[in-house]
Amino acid sequence: MKQTKEVSWFYFFLGLACFLIPGSVAVFIAYDRGISFAPVLMFTAIVIWGGLFWLFPFTFGRLGKGKKKVTFDERDQLIHKRSVMAAYVVLWLYFVAACVTAWCIVGPHGSISVNVMPLTLLGGLVIFTFVQGLASMIQYGRTDKGEKS
Repeated sequence: MKQTKEVSWFYFFLGLACFLIPGSVAVFIAYDRGISFAPVLMFTAIVIWGGLFWLFPFTFGRLGKGKKKVTFDERDQLIHKRSVMAAYVVLWLYFVAACVTAWCIVGPHGSISVNVMPLTLLGGLVIFTFVQGLASMIQYGRTDKGEKS
């Protein structure tokens, strides 16, 4: 298996675990004990990390430039850009669906609790990471096509 494909699998599972576990804990603490500094700070850190998580392959691919072995070539960069674009499109569809669904449930004169907003944001981060990883896996394919590790 090519190294970038292995890294893609790693980011796929790491990203989902990094958002689901601490994000769920922060939201649960906020709902159970009320809003306090610790869960809000934890949730803010997760959101900031989530916004920048897709940049990791670019930055780590650039760190190894002094070596002669190429680990992140043009094909990998194109796959990464396409997977980020697919995740971006699905993220917008998710937010549109969430807004329209909430509006249909409460009606034009109803109100929605602001407690729904962190769950919607966390769901968006998880969906973005999941779709990006899935799109990368689909583009790399299930089998190696003559590539050497």
